Amino acid sequence: MKWKTLVVGIVVGAGCAFAFGMLHRDPPAPSDPAPMTITGGEIRLPEQPTAGLRFETAAVQLGPPLPRTPVTARVATLEARTAPSFAPLDGRIVEVSVRIGDKVKAGARLVLVRSGDLAGMKRDFKAAQLAVKTKQALVERLRLLVDSRAAPENDLLIAQSEANEAKLTAQATEAKLRSLNVGEEGENGYWVLATRSGTVVQLDAQAGKQVGPDKDKPVATVADLDEVLVLADVPERDAATLKAGMKVLITVPGAGEDPLIGKVDLVSDVVDAERQTVPVRIRASNPAHAMRANAYVEAAFVDQLASPVLEVPVGAVVTDGAISVVFVETQTGVFARRRVRVGHHTPEKVEIQEGLKPGEKVVVRGALLLLNAVVTHGAGEQDGPR
Repeated sequence: MKWKTLVVGIVVGAGCAFAFGMLHRDPPAPSDPAPMTITGGEIRLPEQPTAGLRFETAAVQLGPPLPRTPVTARVATLEARTAPSFAPLDGRIVEVSVRIGDKVKAGARLVLVRSGDLAGMKRDFKAAQLAVKTKQALVERLRLLVDSRAAPENDLLIAQSEANEAKLTAQATEAKLRSLNVGEEGENGYWVLATRSGTVVQLDAQAGKQVGPDKDKPVATVADLDEVLVLADVPERDAATLKAGMKVLITVPGAGEDPLIGKVDLVSDVVDAERQTVPVRIRASNPAHAMRANAYVEAAFVDQLASPVLEVPVGAVVTDGAISVVFVETQTGVFARRRVRVGHHTPEKVEIQEGLKPGEKVVVRGALLLLNAVVTHGAGEQDGPR
């Protein structure tokens, strides 16, 4: 009887455990929404998409051409507004009164030079003046003698000729001194002067340095920076569309967000053999002197006469290997992979040269997720431009 009682107890216990488990088991998990369907280059979202499958779209629009990708350019002085100052006589620098960046007026003293040549020129000029006085006095004396018939008239003519020659020599010596365009300092010193008002942009002078007219570099250069020259090296493939008069947006690092405006002055007909770039000259107004000589800036060319172009937000275009792709919303919840050819771009927009039409809606947020889904499923691409 004991074993029968034991068996009954085991059976009853197992039944109770089964009933308890049935009462406390977890409810069945709801079935996951159907995944998106991918056929070829087309993606169809489920009717009840899961979190993370929300995509934002925007219409393709026509707009003005976007600025080209900026190129690095260098600020230089405009030749017509630049005036170098050379040391006209051999000598040695004893004083430099300016520094690079100083603003000076025309005629300002820049560099003091001691020169033995200047002392010699002054001596020659004084000697020529003295010769004129001497020759003129001789003429006056001979004139009196000729009038009193104490000397022949021929002697007077010779004296007058010598006096005139002495005057010409004195005038030539004086003109030579004036042509130096310097400020005299004592017997043998002269100041190299600024030949125009502006900013000192170059200085090749220090005390003790030997200078003279045979030197390649000027002692100092002064330039008016109200208008400057911007020199850009443009890749050869982009230079074909550039022309004189084209608007240029110039961005100066650290000078604020608003770009300065310039115009293309010249597009070179010669390609740099080493870098395969085309030199481009840009003239730009610089009244606030935000562009400093020799500084580097960013120059973006804008073709204002070009036809409107198709534009999409930059987030719409994703890269699949070497090609650019967008996803076009063909109907609600259905997106078609479309290959496109892009043009210039900015941080906000991209030009579409081929592959889209105005008004078509493209995915602007989540396009990369769609591309990953297509690539993962090994789907082919939608027919589009090649």
